[in-house]
Amino acid sequence: MNISKFLLAASLVTLPIVGMTAQAAPAQPLQERFDTLGLGVAIGGFDPVAYFPEGGGKPAKGFVKRDFKHGGVTYRFASDANRERFRTNPEKYVPAYNGWCAWAMAELNAKVDVEPTSYEIYEGKLYVFYDHADLNTRELWLKDPAAMVTRADANWKAQSK
Repeated sequence: MNISKFLLAASLVTLPIVGMTAQAAPAQPLQERFDTLGLGVAIGGFDPVAYFPEGGGKPAKGFVKRDFKHGGVTYRFASDANRERFRTNPEKYVPAYNGWCAWAMAELNAKVDVEPTSYEIYEGKLYVFYDHADLNTRELWLKDPAAMVTRADANWKAQSK
């Protein structure tokens, strides 16, 4: 192929691109980033502050009338005080891996739905887990939480790029 034919072929290949505007990749849908069961509500409607000592220290369902939206996700709270705690410091209370199962993130590098009453507060962070009659991932995670967090953090970082 001589140079003029090469340039002609090259111009034909690039011609459809001229005049097109660059577009950013579409944002990942909310339900793919957060475990909201497709409803836009985090942790199955449980109050994220309630898991911590200052919020009562055990899982509690939140109420619709106490919603607070953060990062496009709706969180529900069992009390106005818990909603205010969250509002002033959401990063403390947002569950690790946006509410996906911590064990599955570490071991499977996968986003798996959770059972909100299966949880652990580890080094000041809320981790939630898948729990079914045949598999309690919290028990598996508790065998070596430090290693699990290291692996899950690395997997989450790679998935979140």
